[in-house]
Amino acid sequence: MMQERLSSPTNTFSKLPAEKKAKIEAALLKEFADKGYQKASLNTVVGSLGIAKGSLYQYFANKESIFLYIFDLFTAKVKGMLQRSSGHELPQADLWQAVRRTMFAGIAFIDRYPDFYQLYLNVLFEHEVPQREELISRVRLFPMEYFGPLVALGQAQGRISRAVPLSMVVFLIDASLDRFLQGYARSYLDGGLGLATMGPSELVAEVDLLIKTLKNGLGSHEDQG
Repeated sequence: MMQERLSSPTNTFSKLPAEKKAKIEAALLKEFADKGYQKASLNTVVGSLGIAKGSLYQYFANKESIFLYIFDLFTAKVKGMLQRSSGHELPQADLWQAVRRTMFAGIAFIDRYPDFYQLYLNVLFEHEVPQREELISRVRLFPMEYFGPLVALGQAQGRISRAVPLSMVVFLIDASLDRFLQGYARSYLDGGLGLATMGPSELVAEVDLLIKTLKNGLGSHEDQG
């Protein structure tokens, strides 16, 4: 289940008109995405919004609480994406179809919300982020929550090896998805695959190859014993 929020704004912020809240959230997200936590400037944000800096402190306790609130928005969007794509129609649900849907949902997420994805990358690679370990661990819990039951079902039905612990199966799926999406979003992280320059059909083929490899393994069928 989703844990409680990392940070909540004041009632003053909660009572703002939806359009004004969305404008403030977008400005804060852009600043943290573009510059990371340490270099982000609240002065820049209030300047772009045309409001007094004191207004932000009527809405949030401090810079840390603002950042955690914005990260909460990111995790909520990720959770929603997984809920729509994971295919939990047990017992009919198929793990590999769920992984495939999640992969394409992740690609669509990056295309639609590039600033949110950059915020996530900043947390991964910027060490001076408040509560960094908890932020990363929250995101890492999602795959176990959504893929764990499907892996358990596949193992019970003999379609997934019982020799590999459930947690390891989920870890391998999560690691593959995460690195693939990082490579799609940033070419310097793709290990030379060229994901960002691929056309739609090429990208589909690459996703299917990755999932086939996860499903069947890397070992040659000729190399047994």
